[in-house]
Parts: sequence; C-alpha cells; structure tokens
Amino acid sequence: MSEKIAKDVLVFAHPDAAHPQHLSVAAARLITLAREITSGKVVALAPSSITPQHFSQVGVKKVYYFNPEETGTWQVGAILADLVVSAVRSSDFGVVLLPSTSWGRDAAGQGAILLGSGASVDVTNLKVADGKLIAGKSVLDGTWETSYYMRRGIPVVAMRTTSLSAVPAAEAGEVETENLPVQLRESTKRIQVVSREETGSTHAGLTEAPVVVCVGRGVNSDLKPAEELAEVLGGSVGATRVVCEQGWMDRAAQIGQSGISVAPNLYIGMGISGDHHHVCGIRGAKKIVAICDDPEARIFEMADFGVVGDLFTVVPDALSRIKPLDA
Repeated sequence: MSEKIAKDVLVFAHPDAAHPQHLSVAAARLITLAREITSGKVVALAPSSITPQHFSQVGVKKVYYFNPEETGTWQVGAILADLVVSAVRSSDFGVVLLPSTSWGRDAAGQGAILLGSGASVDVTNLKVADGKLIAGKSVLDGTWETSYYMRRGIPVVAMRTTSLSAVPAAEAGEVETENLPVQLRESTKRIQVVSREETGSTHAGLTEAPVVVCVGRGVNSDLKPAEELAEVLGGSVGATRVVCEQGWMDRAAQIGQSGISVAPNLYIGMGISGDHHHVCGIRGAKKIVAICDDPEARIFEMADFGVVGDLFTVVPDALSRIKPLDA
C-alpha cells in the first residue's frame, strides 16, 4: 500500500468552461490525485458556481466557496494566490494543488512566497515516500526526470493534469460547505480586468483534449486542414512558437517550452520539424503521429508513426478515409 500524508489536501477546483456549475476535467484529476496521497480530507477551493453535488461524486469532503464577483477573477495569478492563502490560513493543510496553467503557475509562486513555503510547477507526478511528499518533473528537454521535496512550509504544487486520471469516488458522501473570508492584498485590490477575449473552440482546452492536432511553419498560415482533422477526431488545434509569432494563431495555442505542455492520447504534428522548444511540450502524448515533407525532420525520431509527404495532400486523403463516429 502506498504511503499517504496525514494532513488534509487543498485543491483549487475551477469550473468547466462550457458548464460553470460543473467541475473541469483538470479539477477532477487533481482531486483524484489528492485522494491518493492523503489519509485526511480532500478540501476544495472553488468559485460559487460549482454545485456541491459535483464535489460529492469525486470524494471532496469540504468546499471553501468564494464569489468571483466580490474577489475578482481567479484567472489572475495575484487574486488566486490571495484566495489560496486565505484558505490555508483557515485550516491545516499538508499540500496545496493547482493546475499548471499560466494563472496556476503564477498563483503557486506568489502563494508560496506569502506562506513562506516553496512552490513547484509543471509537476508530472506526486507521491509520498519516507513521510515526505516527493514531486517529479522532466527537465532538459525531457531527457532527465527529477525527484525532489520541499524542506519547509506547505508545498504549493502546480500539476500538469494531462498526466493524471479522473476517477469518481467509490461512494458519494456529504459535502461540508463554507463561504471563505478572503483577505486581498492592497496591491491585488488595484488589479482591474479591463477586457477579456475568448479563444476559438478549435484550440480551447488543449491541456484536456484527448486529441491534439498541432501546426508548424509548414502549414504556411493555412489552418483549414488541421481544423478539419481536429473536428473529425474530436480534438483541439495547437501550434508551435513560430506559428504564434507569425500571428497565424494566438499565444494561448502555443505548445512547448515557452507555452503549454500537453499529454493527449493522440498528437498529430503537421509541418513541424521537431525543434526541442516544441517537443519538450509533447513528451506526455501516448501516441505521436508526424506529417512532414522533410525526411530528416527531428520529430520523426520520437514519432510512433511518420508520414513523409506534403501535408496538403496527406491530410485531405486521410480525411476521406476516416469514418464519422456515428457511421
């Protein structure tokens, strides 16, 4: 039997983008991990839109609710950090878990400073050994796996949730709820969100997508083949850094060292050479398919299946052979 910590675990649980009353897949994965590493309670920190029923199904025992209209949007790292610190100071926790999104990483760093603790981001695995919470992550372009622990304070950990699984609790139980008294810093109170832009559905939710179709320089600004393939396969469209720098897709879609990391069941790279800045963000993919007209492209070295050819010929041919799911 795996070791567990005795203290409760605090998990930040954000809602599903399309259904605010539901948990996101990423949040359900974090909660499942929390159940695996503690013999105490799993406590959620969540916006008031998510109903207690959804927490009951995944084994959460208590929820600290906050009202985003009063505190400000949790997608701002400073605000989320203050929410986390307010929750931690309301109880006794052994670890804080956040998703390793841009705002999750930002909040982890700020929260750890405020708590006099340590933060770790882009963590891919978490376990308990010899009474210590051991975090693991890949470094140096994914060529090394590191394991470490934080020596003081409450660890604040931002997890890459695509490497995790969401498993419902064996039994749904009662969920205690409490409205969290939030203490915002004066500097946080001065933050004002003046505008918000929704990204297109074809590249929304990349970190949770089961299929990712990624475009590189070789698409030459023509995203239609990738979008059509992603739609047929029920996936999302991502991009390399070069594509985003050219303005063909926005930064939210960037996969790689300076973007996001993904771990889908299937990754399809189109017109991508395989620069190390990009491939370090896709090493978690279960299957990698590469389509590129350069037989010497580095991405073929890590691909499970490679096609050397013109993507504007290969992809339409593939689309003509894929049967619709309802066929």
